[in-house]
Amino acid sequence: MYTVRGRTVATATTVDTAAAALWNPHATQRIRVIQFALCAAAAPATGASLKLRRISARGTPGSTVTPGIANHSLRALDRPSGALLDLALYTAQPTFEAGDLGLGWILAAVAAAGVIYPIPGGIEIPPGAGLCITTGAGIAIPASDVVFVWLEDW
Repeated sequence: MYTVRGRTVATATTVDTAAAALWNPHATQRIRVIQFALCAAAAPATGASLKLRRISARGTPGSTVTPGIANHSLRALDRPSGALLDLALYTAQPTFEAGDLGLGWILAAVAAAGVIYPIPGGIEIPPGAGLCITTGAGIAIPASDVVFVWLEDW
């Protein structure tokens, strides 16, 4: 099991603006996200929301966290996929696949508002694809801590 965390910056105030994404750059390795979390560092505006979207192209993130062996639950194996955590503010948005996963949350208008979502069975990210946290409405998601937990050895 692997875990990665990073702090994003505030998103733009448009629908489907990427806040963060777990990107799988590998040519054959599949990964399975089993949990994600987002915690706002400042109070979001009323009605700010987020949702999960699949992406087929990475875009140009504002920053990237590169996990290593320390991110493995047993500190035994660096991630075979080379998975990366990309963070906003994106200068070029990722390419979203049609539709969304139907998962969405409205954030409370207080600092430390957020969501921790364990995903029973997981969400598979195929090679050359990703899973993105986006704005659900045209209201910015403030700077936030984001965490993804995933499996690769299955």
